Amino acid sequence: MNKFLSSSRLNIATNSLDWVMGQTIRHSLNLNDAVAIDELQQLSVPDKPIETLYIHIPFCHTLCRYCSFHKIKFKESLAREYFKALRQEIRQVITQGFRFNRVYIGGGTTTILEDELIETIELIKSLTTVREVTCESDPIYFKEGNPHLLKGLVDRMSIGIQSFDDNILKMVGRFEKFGSGLQQAEYVSRAIEIIPTVNIDMMYGFKVQTPEAVAIDLAQAIRLHPDQITTYPLTLGIGKNRKKAGCLAGEPEALWPQFLAVKAALAEHYVMEFPWTFSRNFGQPVENKYVLDGEDCFGVGSGAFGRFGEQFRISSFDIPDYIDRINTGLSGTCYTKPLQHKALSQHYFMMMMGYGLLDNQQCKAHTGKSLWQAFPLEMSFLISAGALRKQGDNYITTDEGQFIALKMFSGFLSGMDYLREQARELPINTIDTLVRA
Repeated sequence: MNKFLSSSRLNIATNSLDWVMGQTIRHSLNLNDAVAIDELQQLSVPDKPIETLYIHIPFCHTLCRYCSFHKIKFKESLAREYFKALRQEIRQVITQGFRFNRVYIGGGTTTILEDELIETIELIKSLTTVREVTCESDPIYFKEGNPHLLKGLVDRMSIGIQSFDDNILKMVGRFEKFGSGLQQAEYVSRAIEIIPTVNIDMMYGFKVQTPEAVAIDLAQAIRLHPDQITTYPLTLGIGKNRKKAGCLAGEPEALWPQFLAVKAALAEHYVMEFPWTFSRNFGQPVENKYVLDGEDCFGVGSGAFGRFGEQFRISSFDIPDYIDRINTGLSGTCYTKPLQHKALSQHYFMMMMGYGLLDNQQCKAHTGKSLWQAFPLEMSFLISAGALRKQGDNYITTDEGQFIALKMFSGFLSGMDYLREQARELPINTIDTLVRA
């Protein structure tokens, strides 16, 4: 009975959280106040390096149904022109004095033109010092590509598997694209032989899944011994992508037992760093860590976001326009959006929940206020939901709290979907107008 009451209370709490996050996203991430950049603006260069340089590669051979990222069908001539412009933008940024701790290359399919990717990474390493380069990849690259060429260039590879279950792979259109679960497991094994740190992305929350099916899926992942396993619930979003993803998703109430199944399946061999990412507890310590979306970053390439200080920077979502901007000496960034202090505070709170510790002293150092002073509504909500347990002056998350942190992160991903959806609709400032300005 207590277990039933706990589950019922959690469902009520997470349903309320979903509604609040939806309203917050529509308010704080609305691009109605986005400001067009009409010339190459010289930004104030921070005294210390920005954490991440994010590079976006917007090309794919086929387009996955549930993916909301900026991408188009691959055309080699356009892609090569794009990479040339991308490297020019990277030179511009570094020439201005910006420095970065690490590089994250996402897409799209980042390895779609291997030689162009290699030239881009080599350029970055020749111009600046970074401690880590992470690259996303689809699994079939390790069958059809030449991944040994990336040895010494890519420190961490994040491979989008999503599931080893052939039924799910067929449902989402990945079976025909990448092969069976067993074939993809073979590709991951090849990656592990070459790349220092390999992460595999897994998803759950599909309508055909049960907790037992999630555990079986993760058992296959564990047998491969990857350095990291990232587990995302299927993100529905709040805009146009919600309908596409919603056709694939199970009932919201099914996520809680599936989350518990994830924790139980990974507990013996992996340590939970966030409720959505786990690092192995065997062998040498994992050096190259998960890059959390939303950290301070500088985005380059069509469809990239940057976020540092109190603003978002939004690059052109039109690839020919992006190329023209760079070739004319302009920034790839075409809009900025101011961020409210409240939105930044809420992101900080989400990070604390993700880490599993709400530290009162750290909160005072960051906000000037105690946890209860800075976040009275959030703390009341979490206490009533059974999400926090007091530990001295601090609070740690319970299983329920970890699940709520996961829901917060899922909401954050929905917010990024919402931003991308709006960014596609922003007016394109023509090059002639920009030059006259």
